[in-house]
Amino acid sequence: MIGALRHKIELLTELRVVDDAGGALVTWLPGPELWARVERLTSTRDFAGDRNNRLMRIAASIRYRADVGLGQQLKFDNDNFEVVSIESEDEQGRRITLICEEVGG
Repeated sequence: MIGALRHKIELLTELRVVDDAGGALVTWLPGPELWARVERLTSTRDFAGDRNNRLMRIAASIRYRADVGLGQQLKFDNDNFEVVSIESEDEQGRRITLICEEVGG
């Protein structure tokens, strides 16, 4: 595994501002930069009305962090991704793999 963490990713931090109507505006702010091993996964198709969109997916393996959760976003190669699954890479839990899907905007 030495040298395998050669890609830079940036964890994004959620800023949620609640409005008077009870809704919320969510903004993602820059957070810590991490070294990761990133693999592009098979893309999927997202059908929205008459539109057929390709949805990019990646697997980002990082050292274990307690502050990473489902729904969190990260930036890789100028694209934003949402964490949809977290998998343990070893029995000791020293490394985790984040399965992520591309998000718009």
